[in-house]
Amino acid sequence: MEPSRSRTSPDSAAEEDLSGFGSKQPVYSDLDAKSDLGKKPSQRMQSRAIIMYEVWELNKKKDVVCFILSYPPFNSRNNETHGGWIRHVLEINHKVREELHTEKEVSISELSSEITRLLHHSIHDIEAHVPSDIIGKMCEWWSPRHTTPKKAMLDLCIDDFMIRQFLQGIQIPEIRRILISEVNDETFLCRLKNLPPIRQMFDLVIQVNVKFCLKIKDIEDRIIEELGFSTSSRGEAEQLLRSQNFLILLDDFDTRRINLHDLGNGWWNSDNTQKIALISFLVHPEVPVDLEIKRNHHLLSWELFSMNVGEVVHSSTIQKLAVHVLKQCSGHLLATVLMARALKEVKDVRIWQHASRVISFLPTSHTEDRILLNALSFVLGHLGSANKYVKYCASYLEIEGTYKVDLLERWMNEDLIGTLDEGEQIVQHLVNALLLESFQNGQSIRMRDEIRKELMNFYKAETNPILLVELDGRGLMEAPKNGVWEEANEMHLMNNKISKLPDNPNSPKLSVLFLQGDDRYGVLQSLEYLYLHYMKNLRSIWKGPPIWMGLLSNLKVLALHTCPELATIFTFNILQQCCNLEELVVEDCPEINSIVNHKVLAKDVGPWAWYLPKLKKMSIHYMPKLVSISQGVLIAPNLEWLSLYDCPSLKILSPEEVSSCKLKVIIGEADWWSALEWKKSERFQPPNLDAIFVPIERDIDLRTQLAEINDQLQAQMQKTEPSQQSGSGDSLKAPAVEAGTSAKQKQMKLGHLFMKWPLSELHPFLIQVP
Repeated sequence: MEPSRSRTSPDSAAEEDLSGFGSKQPVYSDLDAKSDLGKKPSQRMQSRAIIMYEVWELNKKKDVVCFILSYPPFNSRNNETHGGWIRHVLEINHKVREELHTEKEVSISELSSEITRLLHHSIHDIEAHVPSDIIGKMCEWWSPRHTTPKKAMLDLCIDDFMIRQFLQGIQIPEIRRILISEVNDETFLCRLKNLPPIRQMFDLVIQVNVKFCLKIKDIEDRIIEELGFSTSSRGEAEQLLRSQNFLILLDDFDTRRINLHDLGNGWWNSDNTQKIALISFLVHPEVPVDLEIKRNHHLLSWELFSMNVGEVVHSSTIQKLAVHVLKQCSGHLLATVLMARALKEVKDVRIWQHASRVISFLPTSHTEDRILLNALSFVLGHLGSANKYVKYCASYLEIEGTYKVDLLERWMNEDLIGTLDEGEQIVQHLVNALLLESFQNGQSIRMRDEIRKELMNFYKAETNPILLVELDGRGLMEAPKNGVWEEANEMHLMNNKISKLPDNPNSPKLSVLFLQGDDRYGVLQSLEYLYLHYMKNLRSIWKGPPIWMGLLSNLKVLALHTCPELATIFTFNILQQCCNLEELVVEDCPEINSIVNHKVLAKDVGPWAWYLPKLKKMSIHYMPKLVSISQGVLIAPNLEWLSLYDCPSLKILSPEEVSSCKLKVIIGEADWWSALEWKKSERFQPPNLDAIFVPIERDIDLRTQLAEINDQLQAQMQKTEPSQQSGSGDSLKAPAVEAGTSAKQKQMKLGHLFMKWPLSELHPFLIQVP
């Protein structure tokens, strides 16, 4: 965006308008500034007034850039170009303060020239995601055009987005004073100061209410008293502050009375990390800080979504679903618009529900941007026959783009289209979906680099040779011969009359096997990894007579992701079989209320009968109805890792469920852990596990945090002698997790049997036995 004062139109490097409207912000010239500021007694005073106005413009632009850079996909990129510019803006602020508030001589003309250069800093990469007119309005006084209901604001985790920006802002050494304005949640400060990254970065975190402080000295005295000193011991307090990495949170601050840059002049030490954050419930027109974080700005993702999805968002039924989709997008600007355009004026509730599930999928293959990949998966799933054109463009379209007419001729030469008019309609359809962009007045076509990259990940499986054996519904009495198993990558055997599979099938390439329908045990005896992803109608892992003893005895990993109808995982019979299970993952299965369901009363199981004896890792996430893990049955005596996230109904734990003396880490939300109650037990005392609890932050990607916790746990265990590795006393320090940290993420290998939702409707049970 070019600065508004220049009257220059933005260079249209990103002509795609995500907003659907193209109005420009008001513009001002130097004469406008002079007339607005009134007559001055001297030319120098006029020059100073112009500089003050330009610096005001520059800082507004800097605040907006910092705000947008805190959102995905920008927060996972190297933004050194913008980072260097932000630091230069802060340096200019310092120079201007020296000129205006000290006797030090500064060249006005050089200062003005430098400010003008900084105002012309290019943000075309940002404008490719946020329309330039919205950016312009944010640099002035912006509020969303689309009304956001109060409940929606809460669900959108606006406070989480503000915290994410704060955590990113404090990484910049030159940013020392931060204003967080328009805060409307009384718990915001408590959450902020107790964040693990905050506790790791700062030796000293103090909160002071300064509502009735009228002078700088009043605030300083309150801070000194909060440190435990008397006001007469100011020197000792200042010495302590100079030696510490500190964060001072000034609550209910009214900046109209005080120049913040005069606060704590004797406290600062450039060798330490030192920040002052102002928390205000008001909106301030001008604040002398290094960065202002505005709550109103963080409604941007809702604004982008609403303006792209259409009037359907105002429907009370759809609006709740829209909020949930947007929440799953985690503020990802590009994914937000992709999802909105794919759902434009869609009124079918089922499609919206499906969108919520798809956008929250966990990756089954390598991806740099999970949310964007999921958004593209949903879009492609609704493209129909147009999918082949997207694949062509991802594979063959030049990175810099090409003339549209050339692209259409290539499509005709390869018999992808019959006429140019047909091709024009397809291109326009893909442009509307944001899968392609038009530029040079619609004469040329290109694909965004980040979309191309994730599309190639999406199509990667298709580019590799896959032998699919489709034998479903053919009335087969016998299983395929061994030679077929050796070459198959994917095999469908549903709805046949096969009573037995090969005893030891040699299937080194098999990654997907559909047995649902009437499989009679067979291959399950050699099964080690079972991964179920979005089994639409799956209600139970097993239905029929009890499983043969030892049938699932080799199963090591069981992972269940997004099975909306699944209600039963471990019956008592299955629980007895899984004696070698080492890892259990259950995510987004909304009908599950307990991981173990059994008709046998807990008291009849046997007082010291342990189940899942080799289970070391259990991860349970996004389970709204979960109220118990094992219903009092003793499980997992060797458990080392327990992750429980977004399980709001799990308010009570039984000691029998967490009785392992080898537990290294428990992971969950801090507020959930503090409110958790322990059920009375005749066998165990409620454990004290605070030392190994690691809190999860809502504003940071869960996968990223879990990967870092796992890395730290592994590093800790490698440094510990085997004789020291048992016992819950081995506490794990909460990791410093930054948004976008993904370089060390590890993908869980879920290999040998992968069942997914086929195009046809699934039966209600994975395996049925008459």
